[in-house]
Amino acid sequence: MALGLLAQFQADGFAMLPSFAEPEDLASLCDAVASLPKSSRSGGDRNIQNKSHVINAYANSDKVITLVSELIGGNPELARAIYFNKTSEQNWSVAWHQDKTVAVSSEVNTTGWASWSVKGGVSHAQPPSEVFNKMLTIRIHLDAASQTNGCLKVIPKSHSLGVLTQLNIPKHTAENNTVYCCANPGDALVMHPLLIHASGKANEPTARRVLHLEYTSYWGNG
Repeated sequence: MALGLLAQFQADGFAMLPSFAEPEDLASLCDAVASLPKSSRSGGDRNIQNKSHVINAYANSDKVITLVSELIGGNPELARAIYFNKTSEQNWSVAWHQDKTVAVSSEVNTTGWASWSVKGGVSHAQPPSEVFNKMLTIRIHLDAASQTNGCLKVIPKSHSLGVLTQLNIPKHTAENNTVYCCANPGDALVMHPLLIHASGKANEPTARRVLHLEYTSYWGNG
């Protein structure tokens, strides 16, 4: 991995990796999401690592795990995988936010863990702030993403602000700080969970399929 990628990720909280998914992997992943139940393919679905051995194998492949380890250290593990597809039938916007909730195997009575909930049959909670620096999200783009079809937009360096309340986020989202994460099929976006991000509705809806893969090395730091 180029040192420039690590430096950009640490400084800005995100980085784009062009053509990260090899053409054969991209084709396999596209076939895999097409094989998901129709209800899952309409807009999005959680825990797809448990519903497709192809997606699970790719998310846990040496190439992906090595990248995550180089960026956050430790022995990273896949925490959850989510599939999104923004279309004319399923078109939505997401307000500016941080990803402050993580998936865990079960609820535990541990200091610093709060806001417990169950989503898709899996326990989730907000962890202590130090956990986030041992977490990383990779978004694998199966289709082109642009401003017209609702690509992700981010506020660079906002991950360094720490955990914010939702009321405090708007003052950090001035339009001139916004970066639109346009992508081609096969491109990967890596991002810190506390990076402030959002997405708008698609103005010209087309398929915008994305695999959203979350990793943590917090438990494997030795």
